[in-house]
Amino acid sequence: MRQSLLGSFVIVVLVAVTAFGFRPDAGAQDTPTQEHPLVGTWLADTDPDAADNALDTFVFSADGGYAQSEAGGGSLLGAWEATGERTATLTAVGAEADEEGANVGSITIRASIEVSDDGASFTAAYTLEVVQPDGTGSGEAGPGIATGDRLVVEAPGTPAITFEELFGGFEVQTEGGETGEAEATPGS
Repeated sequence: MRQSLLGSFVIVVLVAVTAFGFRPDAGAQDTPTQEHPLVGTWLADTDPDAADNALDTFVFSADGGYAQSEAGGGSLLGAWEATGERTATLTAVGAEADEEGANVGSITIRASIEVSDDGASFTAAYTLEVVQPDGTGSGEAGPGIATGDRLVVEAPGTPAITFEELFGGFEVQTEGGETGEAEATPGS
């Protein structure tokens, strides 16, 4: 399980570096979005009316880049720009593939976002458009509402249990269909 978590972390880092166009001189450039309160990482609920909706992770970079990691495993990349002191617009696109990896289209999300006065949360109204592989689209559907809370840095606390206790009881299924206990070491 930890290998998949580590693999997911590596993928997120690679997506972020690619999406945000890592450049050693990027700090020297001033952009209109640099001081905007939307810059940062957010835990977002794209369907706040659904009590069991899992949270997604949104990252708004100072240079106008955007990356979204969905709870179900998908991702979207995009661009955003400030429209006011606490407001912004966003366009993000996510490619869709079937189980064999064949293109089945894409999703485009367009949003208007407002950050709260204290900068700790946001609300957004968005539309969604499905585009087929041949380029035909559904037209924009919506509006949907999303909310987000800023992810803040927290130092590690005092462990209540060990990794072995946490991961020792999970069963995993191998490619051959057999089940067994998950390995509970940090290197797994």
